[in-house]
Amino acid sequence: MRHRPTLARVRPMAVLALTAAVVASGCGGDSAGDAEGGGGELVTINIGTLPTANAAAMYLGMQEGFFEEEGLVVEPTVLQGGNEIITGLVSGDYDFGFVGYISAGVALSQNVPVCVVTASDATGTSAEDDWQALVASEGSGLDTPQDFAGSTLGINALGGVAEVLILAALDAEGVDVNTIEFIEVPFPEVPAAVSAGRIDAGYGAEPFITTVLDQGGEVVYAPQSELAPEYPNGSYAASEQFIAENGDVIDSFTQAMNRSVEFARDNEDAVRDIIPTYTEIDPDIAERMRLPVFTSELDEQAIDEQMGFLEQYDIVQAAPTADELICG
Repeated sequence: MRHRPTLARVRPMAVLALTAAVVASGCGGDSAGDAEGGGGELVTINIGTLPTANAAAMYLGMQEGFFEEEGLVVEPTVLQGGNEIITGLVSGDYDFGFVGYISAGVALSQNVPVCVVTASDATGTSAEDDWQALVASEGSGLDTPQDFAGSTLGINALGGVAEVLILAALDAEGVDVNTIEFIEVPFPEVPAAVSAGRIDAGYGAEPFITTVLDQGGEVVYAPQSELAPEYPNGSYAASEQFIAENGDVIDSFTQAMNRSVEFARDNEDAVRDIIPTYTEIDPDIAERMRLPVFTSELDEQAIDEQMGFLEQYDIVQAAPTADELICG
């Protein structure tokens, strides 16, 4: 594992392969590339982010002044998914984006020129503390990995992080994953889908795991932490064009984001206090829910493993390596 170093080199631009809408949008909107960073002036950076607990580190960094100390002002835009964020990175709407390694890897495999700048968070250490897991009604009968054979599982997006890592974890346990059916169930709908019996289990993220537990349900499997404790999950990425044109901003962002992540890791109460300020999570739930593991370490071995899963389960034909995915 490594901390994200100061930018030393930038890989050549990959071939741009986006939809006509993205190409036509050009580099619209104000960005750090348009601002003057000299003379002590603050540079505004636009960040595409998500309304999830693992974005807390960025908001804490803003609150604690870490970005301002590096000469940056953060303007977050809350979106609903990684694909939307990646499209915004390449079109120039956002300078940085909060995405999963798998989402970034899929994009790069399709010649969308993005790469990971810093780490952000990881999963828990076990089913007892993981904040992303499969949940089910009490007495579901899903007591061992083998019980998932022939099951119907709800996941937030087909071909995304949940599907890939559930397949990988259960496959490693010897389960015939070809017998598993996946259907799309957004995170907020998981508690109701589980309670109604529409699915055998649903992949939930906090605060929806706590909601299921409050309703008498249970966590039945945590695929990421089964693969390894503190398995890499979230990161901040940028387009290769932005990186090539804004080396100083990349360095400043890296310093501020790493400080923010380490602060979040060391200050659980601050994390719980700030989550309700940028999400719709009730303060009571925020006080009780499982929290992400915040980390500034880039675990290249585990990221390489995730890229291999993309090929193994036919999500992409040729996935990038961790070295190709990580900027510089």
